[in-house]
Parts: sequence; C-alpha cells; structure tokens
Amino acid sequence: MKKTGDGNNQKPVKRDPYNSAARRSVSPVSNSAKAPSNAAKPQVKRHLAQRPVQNQAQRTANPAVRNQGQKPVQRTIQRPASGQPQRQVQRSPQKQVQRPVQKPAQRPVQKQVRRSEKRTSQADVKPFNFVPLLIVAAVILLGVLGYCSVTNFLEKEYALVSQEMTIEAGSNKPDLGMYIKGEPALPKFVSCNLNFDEVNTALPQTIRFTITMYGRNFPCVLTIVDTVAPTGEGIPQSIFACQELPDALSCVTNIQDVTDVTAEWYDVPDMTRGGRYNTYVLLTDAVGNQTYVGVPFDVTLDSTPPVIKGYQDLQVYIGDSVAYKKSIIVTDDYDNAPALDVDVSKVDLNTPGKYDVTYTARDFSGNETSVSVKLKVSKKPKGYIEPDVVYAEAKKILDEITKPGMTEEEIALQIVWWCRYNIRFNLRTQNSSWTEAAYNAYKTRVGNCYSTVYAVKVLLDVAGIENMIIERYPYQTATHFWNYVKLNGQWYHCDSTWRQGYDSYFFMYTTKELLNFWQGGWNGFQFKQKAYPESASESVQKKIDYKNHKIIAE
Repeated sequence: MKKTGDGNNQKPVKRDPYNSAARRSVSPVSNSAKAPSNAAKPQVKRHLAQRPVQNQAQRTANPAVRNQGQKPVQRTIQRPASGQPQRQVQRSPQKQVQRPVQKPAQRPVQKQVRRSEKRTSQADVKPFNFVPLLIVAAVILLGVLGYCSVTNFLEKEYALVSQEMTIEAGSNKPDLGMYIKGEPALPKFVSCNLNFDEVNTALPQTIRFTITMYGRNFPCVLTIVDTVAPTGEGIPQSIFACQELPDALSCVTNIQDVTDVTAEWYDVPDMTRGGRYNTYVLLTDAVGNQTYVGVPFDVTLDSTPPVIKGYQDLQVYIGDSVAYKKSIIVTDDYDNAPALDVDVSKVDLNTPGKYDVTYTARDFSGNETSVSVKLKVSKKPKGYIEPDVVYAEAKKILDEITKPGMTEEEIALQIVWWCRYNIRFNLRTQNSSWTEAAYNAYKTRVGNCYSTVYAVKVLLDVAGIENMIIERYPYQTATHFWNYVKLNGQWYHCDSTWRQGYDSYFFMYTTKELLNFWQGGWNGFQFKQKAYPESASESVQKKIDYKNHKIIAE
C-alpha cells in the first residue's frame, strides 16, 4: 500500500480568509471525526499557522469573494499505519460544514463589514460648504436681473424711433427730432448719417438713411411728396380775330408751386368772329398736379386794310439800283407792322421806259391794300454824277454846320437854314438828274426848287434823319417840291426854297399851318395828302428862332 507521507507535506487546504478559526464557532463532531491521531492536530495547527491572515481592509476590498457561496471543504483523513493497508476514506462533511460554517459565518461577517464601511465613510466625509454655491447663485441672479433691466430699458428707448416719415414738398426742413418720439435717456448715444440741412424739400423724392441708437442701426425713410396743385391768376387779353393766341404761360400770373409749372391752352373756343370769350389755361406741375385758370379774352374783328403812304413815281438810270421801300410808310389801325410786298415783275432796269411798280400791304387779319407808281428807266446823261460823290460832298458841309451833341431838331434846322441862305434861286437851272442838281447846288450855290429840295434831302440822309420829298399836286403853271421830315417821331413840312417877297423859310410846319400860309393871294402847297404820312397836329413854331436859326429852350 502506498504511503501517503507526512501530514506536513500535504498541500494546505485553501480556506476562506474571512472564515478563520478565531471567528468561527465549530460544532462538535462525532467521534468518527476525531479518529485521526494526535499526529493530525499539529498538522491542523500548522495549517492555521501558515494560513495567511487578511486584514480588515483586504476583506472589505473583495466583497465579491466574501459574498460568494463556498463549497464544503473536502479533507482526506489519514489513519496511522497499523500494518494493514489503510483505506482512504473520503468523507463528505458537506452537510455538517455548511450549517455551522457557511450559514452562521456569512451573516455575522457581512454585518460587521457594512458597519466598518459605514464607520469609515463617516470618518472620511467632511460637511459640505454651501457658500460658493450661494455666491454663484447670487451672481447669476444679479446677472439675470441686470440683463432684464437693460433689455427693458433698451426696448423702451428703441420704441422712441420712428423709421418712416412723409412730408409735403415745400414744407419746413426736417430734423432728427421728427424720428425720435420723446427724449432719449442718453442723447449722446443717438446719431444719424443724414445731414437734414442739405435736404431739398422742394423736390419730391425718397431719402433713405440710418439712425443709430445705443449701437443698434435703424434703417429709416424720408418721403417728400407733392400733392398740392399749382395756383395762378389769369391775365385779361385783347387780341384780334385771326390773330394767334399768345403763349399760355404769359397769360397767367402769380403762379405758386414748389416745382416747375407748365401751361397750355385748354378748350379754346372759336374767336374768329370777334367778341368776348373766357378761355382756360391748364397748369401742370412736375409731379402731375393740375389746375385750370380762367383767362378772359376781348377779341376784335379787324376788317380795315392797312394804308400805304410815301409812294411816288420813281426815276432811275440804267445800271443804278432802286430803293423801292425807302420812302414808303405803311400804317394800320390795329397792326403795328403790316407786311409790305413790292411787285417789280414788270420792271426792266436795263431798258429805258416806264414801268408799273405795285406795293401791297397786309395786316395780321389778312386785310390787304395795294397802290401802283411809275418807274422811269433812263440812260445816264453825259456828265452823270454818281450818288457816292454827292453824299461825300454833303458830308463835308454837314460837318461844318453841325456840332457833336446836337439834337435831330437842331441838326435839321441848320440844314434847312444853310440851304435857304447859301443856294441862290435860279428858275432856269438845268438838272439832268437829281445827283447833278444836288451836287451843283453844293458847288455853284445856284439852283431852283428841285436843286434845293435834293440838296436838303442828301444832307438829311447823311445825318440819318428820315425824310421824303413832296411834290405840289395839282398845279396850274409850275410844279414845286419841298421836304417832309420826321422829327421827334412826328412828320413836319420844311421848305428852303427862296420865295419872292418872303425873306424866310419853313421849318417844322404842320399840314394845317402849311395850307394856311397865303402869300400874294394864293397858297401853292396843295399835295396828295393821302399819299403821305399824317403830320404832327401840334405847332412848335414858338420854339424856333428863325433869325438866329436856333431852338428856343422851353
């Protein structure tokens, strides 16, 4: 039989360190359990001595092992050798071990461990300090209250801003106060990027800008509108039938509007028959506002044709030009400048002969009148003197008898006086042309009425004074010529020709005064009055000093 060996050489039985012999109460066992000899006890003691002892911390650190169910420990009981083969008896103390070891030992150990843990936790944990938490909570609360206060303040301030405004064109200048309803708490934190002083309120427009309040930008709009129509007053007008209407804008005064205004005629009646009418002018401003302004019209029906005066038969030489309108005067009862046409379609200036020249005057109403004269075309006679030569000679005489600063009356008086007393009368003077007559009168100082009248005319032409020649009509024995001069806007008769038994001259006579001049029982100044402009009606003879050839100052 194989020897089992010494009990000290047996492998120590693993035991639960939490179930030591000192903590476990062992129930008494039967005698059969005490069968091993005394040699077995030291073995048990050695096992107990060699068993590692776990402290309380180790037991607490492994609660899983502590709480784990344990199986019964199987022991091999060896009997002392007796010469007989020993039988290895294997006992299973499962039931006896489980009751005294497992169940009684587990409950006390677990309760003891929990109390130890509780004592350890109470010893290590300190009382919690709530002061920092309260400080943090107070700070958060103050922050929330401050945020709410600032938010409420800003909302009230922001509510003061109006972002849109509409004004009428032409009103007062806008300003920032129009967009702030009330007084901001901190005005220095309110600004605007628009210069209101530069806004043209007379111009309808839309202006966009930004108001900044406490760092927040508010987009704003300023709208300038024009809803007021223009106003004006009509100016009464007097026109003639067939005359075009004047410009509409010139017929309205006191026009009031902030923008430019245009005017046009509206619903114009037919005024060709004359009478009184009420027309309307439509005023429109730049944005389309409109107003109707009444304009009264007094329309005259013009049926009288213009009058042509100053016409007379003409004489010209081949190669010379003809001033057809030089002495022609056209007047009209209404039209201040009637049109004058000259028909010379039948004239041949290169062929000697007499030709008809027709003058036609027409006023703005379409009324016409016509007169005809004869134009005699002749060959230039031998020794013909050109007009330029005659005018040059007249210029020398005019410079001698006049002074700078003289009036037209004074210059004309000097011309008439000089010709009267410097051209000796000779009835039989031969004059083949008007140029020869005037030139010879200047040079020889001899001539008849024809020579004298052209000598005066050329001097007046050089002086720039309007004039014409009148011929006696009708006459019985002889013809006569004198000058018709326009001075101070009116026509006067002047005559420088010597007259037998009359040692003077005529200057600035009216037609009435001239026709009332009688000498030797006759007058001799009859003429075609209708062919010439009407003379002045008021006499000026009191201011003429014939002896000293001067104008008497009034």
